[in-house]
Amino acid sequence: MDPTNRVNDLIVITGRLADLLERENDALRNRRSKELNDILDEKVTLGRVYESRIMGLTEAADALDEVDPELRERLRGVGEKVNGLIEENAKLLKIAIEANRRVVNLIAEAVKASVPSAGTYSPTGAATPQGHRAAPRNIAISVDRRL
Repeated sequence: MDPTNRVNDLIVITGRLADLLERENDALRNRRSKELNDILDEKVTLGRVYESRIMGLTEAADALDEVDPELRERLRGVGEKVNGLIEENAKLLKIAIEANRRVVNLIAEAVKASVPSAGTYSPTGAATPQGHRAAPRNIAISVDRRL
């Protein structure tokens, strides 16, 4: 493929990736998780296409000298934009993951706290209930002595 066409393709793909990252970053900032699932599929596909185009271009790095300097500069500019968006995306994803982890931990703690318990024995041998949902202290027990 002609180096100029490769660069043009890469500019279009990089531009689409930049638009996608902007949408994802906006969805992360505004906690629109339903949008993120749709974006993720497109992001994976577009990322693979981008990676294959970059690999093809780096294998023919000498051919870039034949490409118009203005076109190379355009590619550099859109590449820098994508790099900035990727950095922002990584930060927003890290924040979202941490927030979700904290919510899950809070839910787990709430579940543990709400589980009924018979309590624990004190040093004097008395049973002390742990909370209002503990099992009753006086439990009737009967033993069937028939065999």
